[in-house]
Order: sequence, then structure tokens, then C-alpha cells
Amino acid sequence: MVLKQLSFLFLFVGGLLACNSNKSEKIPNFWEGSLKLSADVNLPIRFELKFSNGDSSFTLINGPERLVYPIKNGNNDDFYVRLEPYNSELNFSISQNGIKGIWTNLAKGPDYKIEFWASPFLEKIAPKKELEKLKYQIQFGKGEDAYPAVLLLNKGNSELSGTIKTETGDYRYLWGKQQGDSMWLACFDGAHAFLFNANQKGDSLINGVFYSGNHYQDIWNAKLNENCELTDPTKLTKAITDSNFRFSLIGQSGSPIDQNNPSFNGKVTCVQIMGTYCPNCKDETEFLKELRTKYPENELQIIAAAFEYEKDTAKAMARIKQYSNSMEMNYPIYYGGSTDKKKVTEVFPDLDKVISYPTLIILDKSGKVQQVHTGFNGPATDEYLNFKKNTLELIDSLIII
Repeated sequence: MVLKQLSFLFLFVGGLLACNSNKSEKIPNFWEGSLKLSADVNLPIRFELKFSNGDSSFTLINGPERLVYPIKNGNNDDFYVRLEPYNSELNFSISQNGIKGIWTNLAKGPDYKIEFWASPFLEKIAPKKELEKLKYQIQFGKGEDAYPAVLLLNKGNSELSGTIKTETGDYRYLWGKQQGDSMWLACFDGAHAFLFNANQKGDSLINGVFYSGNHYQDIWNAKLNENCELTDPTKLTKAITDSNFRFSLIGQSGSPIDQNNPSFNGKVTCVQIMGTYCPNCKDETEFLKELRTKYPENELQIIAAAFEYEKDTAKAMARIKQYSNSMEMNYPIYYGGSTDKKKVTEVFPDLDKVISYPTLIILDKSGKVQQVHTGFNGPATDEYLNFKKNTLELIDSLIII
């Protein structure tokens, strides 16, 4: 399609959000474009725009996932989207030449900016019928930097979807295409901009390159293996004490809290180590919100400990409060410190190490560790339902005792 054929669709006079419904209906709903990661690398993105007086939305589309955000107007044809709960934003303008804009990931600093563009995508995006389900064993990197992963791939003609699981969490909902022996998978969720390129050769994927935003890339290769599995996430991090689990955190009011607080006495407790910038942490938070509604507070206590990029404590606290409000959290979130994992083990000295945000610690009524779960492979994966089932069974057993 060519944009000049669609130029008659764009009628802008003053602020678009204040325009009448007839003009709003002239704006195409579905858009397809790219984030410009480098001069040679573009990450495909899809989104939907809906304009109406007082209730306009921008929806990111990643396979079956829909992430909906309100649109705010600026001057004339300029618009602003805050990508909560992540600390990032989109600024863009619409003209007869399409959409141009900037994604700013404030979690990485005000200078972390990536340009994007888009043109109308006239066909309504609908999930494709999943014709084939494949499982690949992946190796990212090489030598001492290598790490394992599992690709769960759904193929329907040239359309691809699925996810990649690692031992620290999944790469969420991926979508993509295959043309000949070339394939790509992508995800843009407001926090991460992931692109995976590779070539198919027989039952292998070779020459893979993984791009994360404009700041990181790695190599990867994969081979079909229906039996491949990752290390049990409850075996990666261990408690190094048989006594009460110790921690020291700061509340949003500035008051400290530790394991001796009366609110933990005689209750099963879940301690979530997380960060407000982390999509896997968001997925785990949604699960813990469900737990909070299932169990009364006299049986189960849940707290989160946030470790943030922001080095200024006051700014970190403000970010935590904003995240808590955006996520409508029904359990308290405290400040742990910076994202340096050495800092985490200072706050939680009874863990041998912490290798992932999130990490979930489950304590019995006496405050002793019963399980440490590293990472979070969430609803995009094949193990999420088993995780929920196993966690509920463990908590039930600890409450009964």
C-alpha cells in the first residue's frame, strides 16, 4: 500500500481529540511500522488507534496480547501516550505521510530514545489459526556468556507467534513472519523492544541475532527438541539459613520494616523481589494480586521489594508509588535499593544469590523459607498454569499446618 492513496483520510484542524466524530472516523484504526533500532535494523510494530471525545486510546498488539493506553493530545497534530506501568512514553504526530514519533524509555534515562514510524494497515488484525506447534532448544551467546532458552513457536502459513522462555523469565508475547528460510519474531510492550532474526536450515535455526532496544544484541541458534527443559526455577537460588528469613526495607512513608514487624507474625508470607521496569515482574504482580483476593490477611501476607534504576531515593520512592497506583496493587510495595544484585543480597542476606527480577520467596508461619522461585515464565508460556497450581497447593499446605 502507498500512503499517498490514503492522504484523503487525514483531515486535521487544531487538536484532533477535540474534533467531531465525523473527522475522527477518518483516521485509520490499524497501523504497522517500525522502531528504528539502528541504521540497518528495524523492529516491526503493530498498534491500533481509536479517537473519540474524551476517551481516545493507543493499543499495542503483540500476537494475542493487547496493551491499551490513553492518548493525550498536545499541539495540533501531536500526541502523547504514557506507557504505564512502565516508566516510558510515546510522542508522535500524524500527517498525510503517516505517523512519526519517539519512544523514550525513562527507566533507562531521559536520553534513551528510539524513533518510530507507521503507516495504515487496512486489514483488521485477527489471531491466525495455529496450524503447527514447535519447540526449539536455544543457546544464546557463546562461551562463558552462553545461556539456555526454549522457543515455543506457533506457525500458521507465514505468520508466527509464541514466546521464548529463559531461566530468568520469558520474553513475553512474540509475533512475526517467515519468508523462505528467513524469519523474525518481535515484541514491543512499552518496557522492552525485542527483535529475534534467524534463518531456518532443516530442523535448526541458525545465524540468529537478538536485539534488545538500541543498546544490546546477542547471537543465538536453536534446534528442534520436543523434550528440552530448563532448570527447575525453585532450584536456582537457595536460602542459606534454617532460621527466620531476614530482610530490611523502606516503606513509602520512609519508615523501615523488617522480618520482626508484627504484621508477619504467624502468617504465611510471600516476598516478591521486583522492579517497576520489569515486564515479568508485572506478570507476577498480576498473579500475586489474585492471591491477595483469595486469602485473608490473617492467613497470608504479601509484600514487594522494589530495586530501581533510579539512584535518588526520593525519585525511586515516587516511581514506586506511581507503579503501585497504576497497577492497582492490593499489597504493599517497599523500596529495597538499586538494581545491583549485590545490593539485593545485602537487603536479603539469607539468599545465596539473586539472578533474576522477579524472585519470589515463600515463608511459613514461623518465618522460615519454604521455597525460592527464580524468574517468572508468565501467561505467554506453557508452564504458567502449572506454576499457579503448584504455588496455590504450597500456600494451602502451609496455612493448614
